[in-house]
Amino acid sequence: MQQFPREGFSMSVSRTLAASVICATAAIGTAGCSDGGSSDQPFKGQSADQVAAKAVTATRNSASLRMAGKVSADGQPMTVDFHVDTQKNCKGRMAMERGSADIIHAGQATYIKGDKEFWANAAKGSTGRQKEARALIGRWVKVPVGDARTTGLCDKQGFLADMDSDKSERKGMTKGDVTTVDGRKAIPLKKKKGGGETITLYVATEGKPYILKLDQSGGENPGTIVFSDYEKPVKAAPPPAGQVIDGAKGEKAAG
Repeated sequence: MQQFPREGFSMSVSRTLAASVICATAAIGTAGCSDGGSSDQPFKGQSADQVAAKAVTATRNSASLRMAGKVSADGQPMTVDFHVDTQKNCKGRMAMERGSADIIHAGQATYIKGDKEFWANAAKGSTGRQKEARALIGRWVKVPVGDARTTGLCDKQGFLADMDSDKSERKGMTKGDVTTVDGRKAIPLKKKKGGGETITLYVATEGKPYILKLDQSGGENPGTIVFSDYEKPVKAAPPPAGQVIDGAKGEKAAG
């Protein structure tokens, strides 16, 4: 059985992790401090920094959530959709200009199923690996436990860890008028940064103040991520054993 194409695959995973970093680090700048907004708005008497801080805390403390949207990593567009929980159960999908892949993390293992373009890109530059890659199309590849290339790929807390890390960024936020995100009322918190970049954080006004959407326009890495399915169980289970190739052994795995 063909071996797992290792170096090229690492590049594909890195692209996904870069998107995750964008989601997290963009939110650093959203925890601002200006009040703005009228007195009849939700969170009356609370400044934008207080609202943002509550939103970050509520989001990080949630048992599970879904993050879906379009981001830019190293100037390349990417669509991501991940449902993750605090136990690192995960089910998601990423799509790039050159291929797409489904991701599952269940138990201690990560499984990846890429399409033809995904694996061809992973094996780019090596004739031998191109042949190996063709054998992986339509199959789930079980990534070795502890593999550094996928560390953090389905780590909810890791995705959100940087949202509250840089206190110096918490200046200049303003509140906007209440709007809706996927049918839920939300208040936007906006900040204009250098280089024409604007970051807008949408916070739920009813129930827990979860982050409902993060929008980054202008700048080098524009994108929008919608947060939903808070507290809903992540239905992640290992793929059928007959469809799995062990990335460490290059053979069918036991699942």
